[in-house]
Amino acid sequence: METPGAGPHKLLPLDRNRELLKTAREETYKVVGDVSLPVFIWEPGPDKAPPYPKSVAAFFFSSGWDNGQVAQFAPHCVYFASRGMLTLAFDYRVANRNHGGPLEAIADARSAIRWIRLNAVELGINPGKIIGVGGSGGAHAITSAVMLEGFDDANDAVDCSPAPNALVLFNPVLDTSKHGFGLDRFPDAGVAKSANLIRAIRPGLPPMLLMHGTADRVVPFAGTYEFAKKNSKKKNFCRVIEFEGQGHGFFNFNLSFEMYEATLMAMDEFFVELGFLEPDPDAGLGKVD
Repeated sequence: METPGAGPHKLLPLDRNRELLKTAREETYKVVGDVSLPVFIWEPGPDKAPPYPKSVAAFFFSSGWDNGQVAQFAPHCVYFASRGMLTLAFDYRVANRNHGGPLEAIADARSAIRWIRLNAVELGINPGKIIGVGGSGGAHAITSAVMLEGFDDANDAVDCSPAPNALVLFNPVLDTSKHGFGLDRFPDAGVAKSANLIRAIRPGLPPMLLMHGTADRVVPFAGTYEFAKKNSKKKNFCRVIEFEGQGHGFFNFNLSFEMYEATLMAMDEFFVELGFLEPDPDAGLGKVD
């Protein structure tokens, strides 16, 4: 099995991700004031592209709404493009780069999914097969696009749905109360309460796969457990995979290739189960040439 950056000129993990980002096509999906937000797009090769409109995996990097790198999920994007999907890594506003925060992240995630749907013909995708993938604060942002109303930017086409058709969440911020994470990042406690996803659970939510380390000291695993339990009571499909003893960000390639591969395999199986991806026993999990 090949690993990213293997060979005589092996790159450091973060450099490898940035190099992989260069293999994507870059476009601007949103402009807010003097901030232009890019999306990085990977197309499947001619031998991998399906003969029908492609499914989509849209990735939102991990953050505490203060920092984070859009290149984080580049290895995932390259892999799933090799499996026949259109994959996209979206940048969004965070505090350290463009004065963002949780509300801006929520708005940007909604804009991102709308951008995909509004450009479905040009992208050659099925607008009913969009999977939102996010880590930590990015997971909160894309899950908010499914579960919350409002939080839209004024220029958004609000008649176009911002909700992806399925979700994959890594160590997600789901509880923004004092028992969870991020209460102090919101303008006030009332706004944090309105963005608390555990309070927004209802029947009819799309399928979700949640992966979380039980030893996470940043975003408590208890929030994911409670979220899944309440979803189950509402008859929603919400699968949780617990990674015993793993901490925050355990799934990143630069922390553990074993965990990266395990979570990648779980995603692949989930996509196949949903009918968004064709089975491929020879896919070569973890290989990003």
